[in-house]
Amino acid sequence: MADNLVDNKAVKSSQLLRPKVLTQRPYVFPFLVLYPWFFHIYFNNYDEYIKGSEWTFVYLGAIISLQMLLLLMPNWNINIDALFNYSKVKSLDEASHILIVAAPNNGLGAIAEISRDKYPDEIQTSFVFQKRRFIYHHEDASFTPPRFVVDQEPKLSEFQQSKGISGDISKLERLYGKNTFDIPIPTFWELFKEHATAPFFVFQVFCVGLWLLDEFWYYSLFTLFMLVSFECTTVFQRRTTMGEFRTMGVKPFNIYVYRDNKWTEISTVDLLPGDLVSITRTGDDSAIPCDLILTDGSAIVNEAMLSGESTPLLKESIKLRPAHENLQLDGLDKNSVLHGGTKALQVTAPTDPIVQLAPDNGALAIVCKTGFETSQGSLVRVMIFSAERISVGNYESLFFILFLLIFAVAASWYVWVEGTKMGRIQNKLILDCILIVTSVVPPELPMELTMAVNTSLASLSKFYIYCTEPFRIPLAGRIDVCCFDKTGTLTGEDLVFEGLAGFGDSIRHLSKPSEVPDITNHVLGSAHALVKLDDGEIVGDPMEKATLEAVGWKIGEKDIVFRETSKSKTEKIKILRRFQFSSALKRSSSISTVGQKTLVSTKGAPETIRERLTKVPENYEEIYKSFTRSGSRVLALAYKYMEDNISPAKVTKLDRDAVETGLIFGGFIVFHCPLKEDAIETIEMLNESSHRSIMITGDNPLTAVHVAKEVKIVEREVLILDAPEEHHGDHELVWRSVDESKIIPFSSSDKIDESTFKTHDIAITGYALAKLLNHPQLHSLIRHTWVYSRVSPSQKEFILTTLKHLGYNTLMCGDGTNDVGALKQAHVGVALLNGTEEGMKKMAEARKIDSLQKVYTKQCDIMERWGKPHPPVPLPIAHLYPPGPGNPNYLKAIEKQGITVTDEMRELAQKSAVVSTTVAQGKAPNQAQSELADKLLGSLNQLEEDSEAPTLKLGDASVAAPFTSKLANVSTVTNIIRQGRCALVSTIQMYKILALNCLISAYSLSVIYLAGVKFGDGQATVSGLLISVCFLSISRGRPVEKLSKERPQPGIFNIYIMGSILGQFAVHIATLVYITAEIYKLEPREPKPDLEKEFAPSLLNTGIFLIQLAQQVSTFAVNYQGLPFRESIKDNKGMYYGLLGVAGLALAGSTEFIPELNEAMKFVPMEAEFKTKLTTTIVLDLVVAWVIEVVLKYFFMDSKAADIAQRD
Repeated sequence: MADNLVDNKAVKSSQLLRPKVLTQRPYVFPFLVLYPWFFHIYFNNYDEYIKGSEWTFVYLGAIISLQMLLLLMPNWNINIDALFNYSKVKSLDEASHILIVAAPNNGLGAIAEISRDKYPDEIQTSFVFQKRRFIYHHEDASFTPPRFVVDQEPKLSEFQQSKGISGDISKLERLYGKNTFDIPIPTFWELFKEHATAPFFVFQVFCVGLWLLDEFWYYSLFTLFMLVSFECTTVFQRRTTMGEFRTMGVKPFNIYVYRDNKWTEISTVDLLPGDLVSITRTGDDSAIPCDLILTDGSAIVNEAMLSGESTPLLKESIKLRPAHENLQLDGLDKNSVLHGGTKALQVTAPTDPIVQLAPDNGALAIVCKTGFETSQGSLVRVMIFSAERISVGNYESLFFILFLLIFAVAASWYVWVEGTKMGRIQNKLILDCILIVTSVVPPELPMELTMAVNTSLASLSKFYIYCTEPFRIPLAGRIDVCCFDKTGTLTGEDLVFEGLAGFGDSIRHLSKPSEVPDITNHVLGSAHALVKLDDGEIVGDPMEKATLEAVGWKIGEKDIVFRETSKSKTEKIKILRRFQFSSALKRSSSISTVGQKTLVSTKGAPETIRERLTKVPENYEEIYKSFTRSGSRVLALAYKYMEDNISPAKVTKLDRDAVETGLIFGGFIVFHCPLKEDAIETIEMLNESSHRSIMITGDNPLTAVHVAKEVKIVEREVLILDAPEEHHGDHELVWRSVDESKIIPFSSSDKIDESTFKTHDIAITGYALAKLLNHPQLHSLIRHTWVYSRVSPSQKEFILTTLKHLGYNTLMCGDGTNDVGALKQAHVGVALLNGTEEGMKKMAEARKIDSLQKVYTKQCDIMERWGKPHPPVPLPIAHLYPPGPGNPNYLKAIEKQGITVTDEMRELAQKSAVVSTTVAQGKAPNQAQSELADKLLGSLNQLEEDSEAPTLKLGDASVAAPFTSKLANVSTVTNIIRQGRCALVSTIQMYKILALNCLISAYSLSVIYLAGVKFGDGQATVSGLLISVCFLSISRGRPVEKLSKERPQPGIFNIYIMGSILGQFAVHIATLVYITAEIYKLEPREPKPDLEKEFAPSLLNTGIFLIQLAQQVSTFAVNYQGLPFRESIKDNKGMYYGLLGVAGLALAGSTEFIPELNEAMKFVPMEAEFKTKLTTTIVLDLVVAWVIEVVLKYFFMDSKAADIAQRD
């Protein structure tokens, strides 16, 4: 029962639970025995078993530490929590909680409390997981999120005839809850407690405790301060982000709803699925309150807050759709859905509504989803829970730490055995052994990985690229295949109208609109979905705008289209009904009246329209293919006349398929598809950097192939697999070249000749792909295909899932509307929006000014409470405040806004500034304070932009894809891959550097512990600070502009990485052993050193500290991954100067070049011969480690491209 208990794709598995009695829990019941047993032995058998105070400390410390560990472990893993605190049960009646294991990349799992709410007619059993309420359904014995009628694809009649909700709504209220985003913000201490119980934090605090026991006071307290500061900063950031999420919901407002057969005004918070509401134009601070289906009337909406696309869309009701058909939210009825959070720019009221119009005369719509279940709610949930996904808790990092522990255990065992032989004090020996083991677990790892990803997020945001799922950034560094849509992605959205074809004697002849029959002009004027807003703006498809502009038609009010035919005559078309474009049907139509005649106008893909014509012109194929071969986009026009003066009632009942049958050919429209400026450069860069570039488009195959050739996706002769020209059987296909000089018949059951892949680049149409779904060589065909054309959105998704199944890392770049499925299936989905850089800069500046104004207002409020004058107004917002002594930057700010400063304005500002002598005298300090404030604000903003992950806002992210580019640049793809490689390389090098530092620490600690020597507190603090600078600089390394052919290593466990770590470790061990031996020649080992004595400088301490410091320099310098992925070590200034500082300290210490420095660092004087040996060893250690890294990298680094990226 538990396996199928939760029916939802975000949930991997579930288990019913019941809390254990406290005494049955592992952190309680064993200790009810252990503590009494220990104290019994302590008081009664002390001399026989414990034999000393140090063992009392060890035994009691071990018991307490074990109990604390068991107590904290449930906080680290939900499976451990379930094991320790709960018992599994089989029956839901016995269960009080449920364990939810989330599916991969769906956030973290949880143990949720099962609530049982009693009502007069039922007991409702449910739980809440990731802000979604899962309700138990007895009929199929499973929990699901609220079930909505629209998800069952009901008949359209169910919505067309709906008059809203009647009767008792209490059951609906408890089933669906409130229409709001309930995101409570935890208190600072609640969040800090969560961070403070995290395994790495607990481990670090444990290490700090051990260091304090070893009397490293400064170093320990400094480390503790850094840990707490970092966690506090993270908590503040999380609270700020949660505050942003709370503002994402639509602010409640009153709306008219039709309940119990009358219009009532209620709050949008109380809306329920099934409600019939009246939708009017939304205000500036409001939006559509939830997901709705438009049942009567029409609306023009801006979905920028959801999809990111700023082009307004025309939404039409489902009223005229056949009542017997099923609702298709992702298909034919896509343009009837009003998404929550979007803006209604204009609304047209129904003409013959099923119920009386509301007092506000709005369009009628049925509520289909509310709260977190809406499209906007889903996007907000992705944003909230994606923050939980950057983690070091993966198996690779855990195995890596276990690998390091082997060496640590070996080193501590050596210390224990040798120390016991030498008769060391055992409590000190135990402490030393524990410190050695803990030294190999890199406590900086989670901080470093988070910083690497956050740096990439901040860098991407500077290119107006936003990411809702940060865990995908390193995946971008592993990409093998880059898939591109064509229109709007590789080519621009603004198509250029070239002319009309099919009217002259020549196949390539293009006619002007004035040279073609009137009927063709009428078809052009009516077959579109353009609408005029109340403010005069025309909204709709840019291609349709270009067409009407070229033909001379203008859009009027209420679906009237007109043009001037002469000085005194105006021709008008009245559009009665539209059949919107469908990617499945590949056509759109309209019914309109021209004079007294009723005209059906259709346009669409030439091959689709061909099937609808009563008579196909002789050169039909030849004409449109001649243009598509040269890269033009071609649409076919068709028409027919219906009975004159047809009644509106009859128009509404017409079936689409019948309307679009028996058409007459009306010509071809030819558009030029200009490439985006950076398309060729981007594809060339991808081709040269071990990536395969593929085009996946719904456009004509010949146009697609031409564009693919222009951008260098295909280079050889192309063979297209498609349907034959003439009537054909179900299994018949044909291979044809672009110029049709080669035509090879093929059956979907035939074996594919794979030698073709070595001589030609392959293109395939959606029709052929559908016929080959069960072909045994389908995977091979997909691996060798370069261009997919005439594919549907579902086929795009299928291509991506197949490539993933074949083991390739995929990227899909599309427009965020038609490519949603493919964008979500790809490892890295990139939605390109149509913003401009100038527009983005203005928006960013507006946001910055808004933020600055809020900060300044708070500062003023605080000063008023303290009875102090307001601080000077910062320059960026000075133009928003009146001139005065507190606003010395007023004139400068006005000029910066591009406003000409008049004499009157200057005089007013000067008068305000010299109100009194006191104010006048205070002007200069105010000016100075203002400049200082501006500088501080600028510095803080820059620091924040460089290092902090940007807080996502609605409108930045797209519901369609994890990555959203506000700009339409194709180079977005290379920017993401560049940052992905950078983050991936940073991660790998961090593992290497941390591993080597930890292994060196483990060995050097074992040597000096046995000698009874420890590092000075000042030595540990200074070296720790310098190393921290280097670590901070690693994650801030910028990627190089050019993508290299060489690819980064995908993981840690390979010959190159592991061989390099072990090889360098061996060199460092050898140098440590050699220096230790040389020291013992000069300063013989004490047979029984005093381990309790205070730190005292010695040759052993000096030599080991300096060689270890030099080895850390070697580790950073040798393993820094710079070119060809990131800037070189010299260009990474923080890293470069940090390493120079550490290296300078090590060499100055070994050569005694600056005696005062040696004295301050508590180094002892050294003999000349030993100094020479020590300095030579330091240099050799660096050189040999570098040689090992270079040799292993040359022979074993797997940097070659995947087989799919290599052209046969």
